[in-house]
Amino acid sequence: MQTTASLQQVLRECYSRGEMDYWMAPLTRVVDGKPVGKIRNGDSLFFCCRRGDRERQLTEAFADSPFDKFEVEPMPDLSVVPLVQYHEKFAGLPTIFPVLRPTETMGEMLSRAGVAQTRIAESEKAAHVTFFFNGRRVEPYANEEWIAVPSPHSSEFLSKPATSTAGVAMEVERAMAAAESEGHDRHFILANLAAGDIIGHLDDWDANVLCAEAVDQALSTICAAAAKHGYAVAVTADHGLLERFVNDDGSHNQGHTSSRVPFGLVLPAGGPSVQLCAAEDATLADVAPTLLSIMGISVPEGMTGKCRAVFDGTYDRQVLVVLDGWGIGMDDPSRNPIAAANTPCMSRMRKECPYMTLAAAGMAVGLPEGRSGNSETGHLTLGAGRVVPQDELRISQALAAGELGENEAVNYGFETARSHGGDIHVIAMLSGRSSHGNMDEGIAVLRAAADKGIGRAWLHLILDGRSSPPQGAADLLDVLETKIPSGIDVEVATAMGRAFALDRSGSYREKTQVAYRALVMGEGRRF
Repeated sequence: MQTTASLQQVLRECYSRGEMDYWMAPLTRVVDGKPVGKIRNGDSLFFCCRRGDRERQLTEAFADSPFDKFEVEPMPDLSVVPLVQYHEKFAGLPTIFPVLRPTETMGEMLSRAGVAQTRIAESEKAAHVTFFFNGRRVEPYANEEWIAVPSPHSSEFLSKPATSTAGVAMEVERAMAAAESEGHDRHFILANLAAGDIIGHLDDWDANVLCAEAVDQALSTICAAAAKHGYAVAVTADHGLLERFVNDDGSHNQGHTSSRVPFGLVLPAGGPSVQLCAAEDATLADVAPTLLSIMGISVPEGMTGKCRAVFDGTYDRQVLVVLDGWGIGMDDPSRNPIAAANTPCMSRMRKECPYMTLAAAGMAVGLPEGRSGNSETGHLTLGAGRVVPQDELRISQALAAGELGENEAVNYGFETARSHGGDIHVIAMLSGRSSHGNMDEGIAVLRAAADKGIGRAWLHLILDGRSSPPQGAADLLDVLETKIPSGIDVEVATAMGRAFALDRSGSYREKTQVAYRALVMGEGRRF
């Protein structure tokens, strides 16, 4: 591998100017004044990230025909090989790990029962209450409405620690009133309050505390509306984060946690009695069977989660509120922003309502043991009502077994590049723990290439800045160099922040195009 010292030096110069990995504008390798490692027609491109919501736009630029978001180079003989299927539109691409799509999800069962559904979230989390909750289904079910409230720009997060939480609560209230006026006797609302997972990543204590208070206030608004319109409110979270601002060593926590999460019920006055049966083995997979049962809908056999409720009557109107990133942490107001915040609604629910806790990380949600939860995994598990083996677990098991060298899609990419006289390109996260991927997945493709006698490959790095330190990429390059397999010449051709390579906001021209032009035309700051 060519030394990464030059790239490290440029990154550290960027850091000295206050630049962060997440927003790092593309850096491109040059030799003799010319960019090298550009993606060309006849090459094979391995996109080694593993979620889908953030990978979709860049994949469209290479794989969609026609593509009209910005001007792209015609490359009919470019082979695009994604690690997982990022969207149903890419079903024709050779995929290293074909997607698992659970059926008979909560959304599907509600639809079969004729229940009207409304899904509400900030734009940052719109895919989670729709695509992921529905078992990676792109289209809504019959009588299912999707509402997205615009999130503030990331540059405004510190000044708007509530993000658009109040707007989501208002939309929930409107949806309840609309269902009543339209005569929907049976109605289910899924709402995501996203602020905890947005602000919880920021190293600002006051913003974290204000965020927790804003989420609690929004929940209070929803509960008040539910009492007025006769809805049972179920409250849970998809994973932990906001509850741990300070790690045991005194450093700021930057990533998701493996904390358990709350599960409570706020019931309208005079309604049937419901009790929740707390259990150590209770997980997010139990939410769908519990709520379907309380609504009087049969739980399908494939939904292997357990109903955790004992009740003497049903509730035909329900709202499930997901407090994104709201884990259960230490009762220490110097370390836990939630404990330091004024959260009367959550406090009242814990003390006065049916309440228990759920596992939301590791094997309980189909992740490797000890792995923190994330929003995609959390919402997929909530909607599926069962443990769905997550791509990270499937991939890590395959990598540990050394199976990539025999993978059909991987070998297809190698052979098509050979047949066209093209190069191998690998896009990979420069991270050790991001839910979007880690460097080991790209390394596994490079190792398979070396075993197949391929002499050279180009590596395109996506800098993390969320699950890794905000300015950690320069140090991670040292780790990367130790992992590059022998027998193949690997050069880092580009490096850029997640904000550009993995945009999911629809900013095709402002962000995705910048990433594309770096990869294909070598545009960017040079190293």
